Amino acid sequence: MSTSGSERPAGAPARGWVAPFVAATLLCALALPLTIALLVQVVAPEHGTAIALRVGLLAGMLHIAGFLCVRFPRTAFAIGALVMLALAATGVAGMSSAALVPSAAVFVLLEWQIASTQDRTTAAVALAVGIAGAGIIAGVDAVTNAASQPLGIVFEGVALAAVVVAGWLLGRDARRRRAAAAEWARRQVDDALEAERARIGRDLHDVVSHGLAVMIAQVEAAKVLPPGPPQTAALERVAETGRSAMQGLRGMLRLLDSPDEIEPVAGLPGIAALAAGAASPAHRISFRETGRARTLAPDAEVALFRAAQEALTNVVRHVEPPLAATVALDWRDDEVVLSVTDDGGTGPRDAGGAGRGLVGMAERVRHAGGTLEIERGRGWSIRITMPLTDET
Repeated sequence: MSTSGSERPAGAPARGWVAPFVAATLLCALALPLTIALLVQVVAPEHGTAIALRVGLLAGMLHIAGFLCVRFPRTAFAIGALVMLALAATGVAGMSSAALVPSAAVFVLLEWQIASTQDRTTAAVALAVGIAGAGIIAGVDAVTNAASQPLGIVFEGVALAAVVVAGWLLGRDARRRRAAAAEWARRQVDDALEAERARIGRDLHDVVSHGLAVMIAQVEAAKVLPPGPPQTAALERVAETGRSAMQGLRGMLRLLDSPDEIEPVAGLPGIAALAAGAASPAHRISFRETGRARTLAPDAEVALFRAAQEALTNVVRHVEPPLAATVALDWRDDEVVLSVTDDGGTGPRDAGGAGRGLVGMAERVRHAGGTLEIERGRGWSIRITMPLTDET
């Protein structure tokens, strides 16, 4: 069936936890050593070990929140926001604010994770908190460093807010791509279910409709026979056809529960049996095969078998007996041709035509790579050409 529009969106994440975990690991490996080096070489000598330890502890808590956000983004963001507030309140002369240590980059990860996993309201609150935090850091800088230029303070606040917004926007984009990936997966499942329903519907139509049509034709033929062995044989053929149709129906139902237990559908060797099974005193149906038989692809073989089944069903259902029909299988150098023709009997039995069966037949043949031709004169003529591959 159709799978149009089911191409997987580019860049769609396969596992939602991988990206934040990798980012938290990289930040811990890169930013934390830089923060420690800054504290040891700059902060501790100039501002004392106590300040350096306090900032180091807060930086460590930020990295813990970075890993925590993989599973608990809201809790991790709340911890990160409080830690950033504590860092912002820790003024360090010459550094604007302790909130600008390298480990503070973890807060951007927390913004990204909230924006990518939470609903719009929660994400908006997180964005507002991040922008407010940028303003607080700039305000602390203005208070701590009285010599700072107002323009520089404004630029600092805007730059920090821009970084927060950028992380937030990337998170929302990741959420959008994840939703697109989920929609793609849902469409794949829907398409597969639709295709399976259509296939089962066609198979049920092929098995049950063919069996019932042949049974009806054979019963009608048996009615005109005198009591005795010929009539008994005709009725036995009706019973055998019914048993065969019931077996096919049970197989189709088993397929819904345990696909591994179902036997494969009959292939080309079964076409001769189809013709023999549809024959009756009022339906002279013959089968002939010419050329050197070769192996076909499974879908092509099933398509030809089902086409022969549907064509014979139409013959016995829609043509008034007595009638004659021929099923021919012609093997050629690069193709095999299946044809089913009838002489029209004494005329059409109804004006309904073959209907859904021919649509299913055409779909099977097309998917198997073949072509279908149908001609309507006095009788029906159905011709299917299936190309042979190099491997056959």
